[in-house]
Amino acid sequence: MSGTAEVSGVSLHDDRPGARPVPKGAWAVLFTVLGATMMDMLDATAMGVAAPAIKLGLGASESQFQWINIGYVLSFSVLLLAGGRLGDIIGRRRTFLIGLTGFAVMSGLCAAAQNPAELIAARLVQGAAAAMMIPQCVSMIRESFGQEHSPKAFAIFSPFISLASALGPVLGGLLITYASWRWVFLINLPACAIAFFFAVRVLPKHQDDGIRPKFDVLGMILCSAAVGLLVYPVVQGREHHWAWWTFAMMLSSVAVLAVFALHARARRARALDSFIDTGLFRKRAFTGGTLTVFLFFGACSGAFIVSPLLLQLYAGWSPLRVGLTGSWWSLGTMLAMGVGPVLARRMPPRRVLQAGVLTQAAGMVLAALTVAVYAKDTTHPGPDGPLIDTALTSFNLAPALIVSGIGTGLFFVPFLALVLASVDDRELGLANGAINSLQQLGGAVATAVFSTVIFNQVAQGGSPHAASTLAYGLCAGLLVVTWAASFTLGKSTQSPQNG
Repeated sequence: MSGTAEVSGVSLHDDRPGARPVPKGAWAVLFTVLGATMMDMLDATAMGVAAPAIKLGLGASESQFQWINIGYVLSFSVLLLAGGRLGDIIGRRRTFLIGLTGFAVMSGLCAAAQNPAELIAARLVQGAAAAMMIPQCVSMIRESFGQEHSPKAFAIFSPFISLASALGPVLGGLLITYASWRWVFLINLPACAIAFFFAVRVLPKHQDDGIRPKFDVLGMILCSAAVGLLVYPVVQGREHHWAWWTFAMMLSSVAVLAVFALHARARRARALDSFIDTGLFRKRAFTGGTLTVFLFFGACSGAFIVSPLLLQLYAGWSPLRVGLTGSWWSLGTMLAMGVGPVLARRMPPRRVLQAGVLTQAAGMVLAALTVAVYAKDTTHPGPDGPLIDTALTSFNLAPALIVSGIGTGLFFVPFLALVLASVDDRELGLANGAINSLQQLGGAVATAVFSTVIFNQVAQGGSPHAASTLAYGLCAGLLVVTWAASFTLGKSTQSPQNG
């Protein structure tokens, strides 16, 4: 074994003769933006456990519960590209600080919300603030470390983000059990203050090179409208008995998306900046990659919504117990993140990714079977109404969740490198923004769809166990579709021009 340290298969020390040192101040930038990104990840993942408690605490309806769950992710995903573009125009440091301030203010308003409408509105704006903040993080790391040293920074960045996603549900459970759901948001305030203190001191100021892209306002409006026309009827449809207008809105989403594509193409033809550069989607590997991540995150988010609904709302488990149960998934993910780079060096990276997708599908099938085997149809009185009896425990759910987590980890080891191999250096920022946006959007749409499936089944007199088994089965089916879509990816992480 050599004396060179490695994280996720990337050397942290470059001992090559003549290698340039990491630029001064780069590590300070990394850990400052890493702190902000981990805070965002903790907030997003803690909400999966906190949402049922918030529903009971504020007396939210089922559709309001869905909006509390997806409002943040929806505005974040829609405005992520706009946030990245704004950083190009007014400077990444300034945009980051504005987003961080907005995130803190909205966190306070979320904690102070007195009814579901106030919380939903604050979460929507909080997501918009995060969309200004988060895109600047990767860009500032790349700028600070340079292309030569960026892999070292990202080798540290990814495991910490995985750690935050693992701790989020546990943190949410602890706060709700020993304080209240409002502390899920209040804890962001000191974290934001610390991040702001360091950000104003270490983040690089904007260097005006005279080249500033123009902001495509109409493109942003059209893209946002297309998403809203799709998600709104999915969330509200059941409450309105699937009236004709719900289907009309979904169809109009396709029409608005087509108008957006024509608009983007026209701007490209006139050499103008567009909200999304449609030229990227002419690359088969990139288009396949965005479809793959959309479907994969849809399946993940569908799975993440099932356990809190079944175990917390219908079975009466405590938020802490639900959060600790979810940590089995995180354990599997971390195990795979350690093994995945070794596999990626010994077999084609696309095969590692596909093995991850099928492994997670197997985990979903195992979860469906576990819920079915331990299901009971009797009820007992609970503080807020009748609760179902269940023989499910954290330990009999563990095998399915660990297998699913291993699949998640194997997927992420080669994914970005495979997708970005077909992208030119000048397109990296926009490509990353598009991937992240579709990743979040896939999660928002799936959360709306899967929670609707469960609520529908229960409202029609079905057992929550049967509804959850159906949801896990649908997740497995979606992952099989994801596996088929992954064949559009390239086989190698090397760009075409580099072999």
